[in-house]
Amino acid sequence: MKNLEKTKLTVELSQPGEDKTLKKNFNDVVSEPSESAVLALGETMANLAPEENELALVTETVEYSHVQDAEEITE
Repeated sequence: MKNLEKTKLTVELSQPGEDKTLKKNFNDVVSEPSESAVLALGETMANLAPEENELALVTETVEYSHVQDAEEITE
């Protein structure tokens, strides 16, 4: 059986003069968020950041566990 454990979003903002992005994590978000909602979160974070920072990308990470049902276990 496949069980959803968690969904996490990571918003990455570019920083002028830096190769590294600024990352902000959002844990335990709703499962299967719409693309428009994910991008809206990224844009909101970019709007709240200092002017020189821009939205680079938003990463969605989904974690599942796979468990064998008791009926499937053979001895």
